Amino acid sequence: MTPRTVAPPLDDPRMWRKLLGRCHPDAGGSGELFIFAGAVRDVVCGGELRIEPKPEPTGKPSRRREPSTDDKPRIPFPADADFEELTHRALCKAAEPGPYAAVLSLLADCYPLPNLVHEEVRGASYKRLAAIAYAHGMSPKERSGFYRCAESIPLSDRHAGHILSKLKRQAA
Repeated sequence: MTPRTVAPPLDDPRMWRKLLGRCHPDAGGSGELFIFAGAVRDVVCGGELRIEPKPEPTGKPSRRREPSTDDKPRIPFPADADFEELTHRALCKAAEPGPYAAVLSLLADCYPLPNLVHEEVRGASYKRLAAIAYAHGMSPKERSGFYRCAESIPLSDRHAGHILSKLKRQAA
């Protein structure tokens, strides 16, 4: 038989005084914890917890809204595209002489990953393509040409992310 510790009842004022004393900011606790413990005491000891009701929505959209990934402009991407085939197509284009060969050759070790399949089935965002162009030092005219090149393959978001991460590692 295991020994049992006898605990006082949950509404014991002496224990609540000890708990609140330990949570108080003057005793090394935090003000937030002290207020929370006091509210828990009120609920446990039969007092009522007064929670302000949440304001009704005004119908106005929030000013601070995180755009979803679908809000980003992306290059057109076929629904039935095969990631490995597109990678092969990009590497064939990298083998040809041209201004984007060095950038596309960074896809040589880009393989499908199960945890990034959501990026492999959508087109690259123009924001990521612009980041690649900036990291590679392309002029505005070259950047525009790179967009057309990415559209002709087409590059997936995973391809663009792979290229960008390699360019960032090279710069570091």
